[in-house]
Amino acid sequence: MSTLTTITGVEAKLFLRDATAAIMTFALPVGLLAIFGSIGMGEGADAQNVPESFVPVMALSLAVAMLGLSVLPTVLGTYREKGILRRLSVTPVNPVNVLSAQLLVNLGAAVVSSAVVLVLAATAFGLGSPQNIPAFVVGFALTAAALFSIGLLVSALAPSGKSATSIGMLLFFPSMFFAGVWTPGELMPDWAEPVREVSPLGAGMEAMQDAWDGGWGGAANLVALVVAVLVAGSLGARFFRWE
Repeated sequence: MSTLTTITGVEAKLFLRDATAAIMTFALPVGLLAIFGSIGMGEGADAQNVPESFVPVMALSLAVAMLGLSVLPTVLGTYREKGILRRLSVTPVNPVNVLSAQLLVNLGAAVVSSAVVLVLAATAFGLGSPQNIPAFVVGFALTAAALFSIGLLVSALAPSGKSATSIGMLLFFPSMFFAGVWTPGELMPDWAEPVREVSPLGAGMEAMQDAWDGGWGGAANLVALVVAVLVAGSLGARFFRWE
């Protein structure tokens, strides 16, 4: 068994033991889906100008955002604060393995949470399923990559777990607004719509909603996500410190 596999297993157990992370990742998106799905939002909602895809895409996007902007940077910031990364750097267990394991665990949690949302949306609330699956997978993957890259940048700059949490939340709530979570994109004010197209969470939601309806994400959405991955990822790698 490789070192990475072993560390990933340990990190997965620690993740599942963290009640806060589990609630934010699994209970929150399912709860939102249940609330909005039970009141019929998105189901035959033409009169409300809210597309069918909004509710499930919103729910799974929030799960990915919570993992990328809160859970991931908080854990890595805490590891740095407690000197865990520094101690690992002088052992055969390269701290890069811890970083990789954290990414794998959080990506796995995002996939599982999103799969649960999609199954419930189709079977319990009659909200259908993505019509263009390859486009939906691409949109989901780019959204996760962009948000996790931003999370790595936050963890690179934050000296402690608490500061990482604070910075992540400062990014999370504006991201929700500009993504149209509080106000569906179709009902957002005109001045906010261009921001939605290029903000990581907003661009990701638009790309996945387009795929839900059978199309592909707009060029502006996909380019914005790729740019976010490249810029945030590069800066995160440049400034990341083990201690």
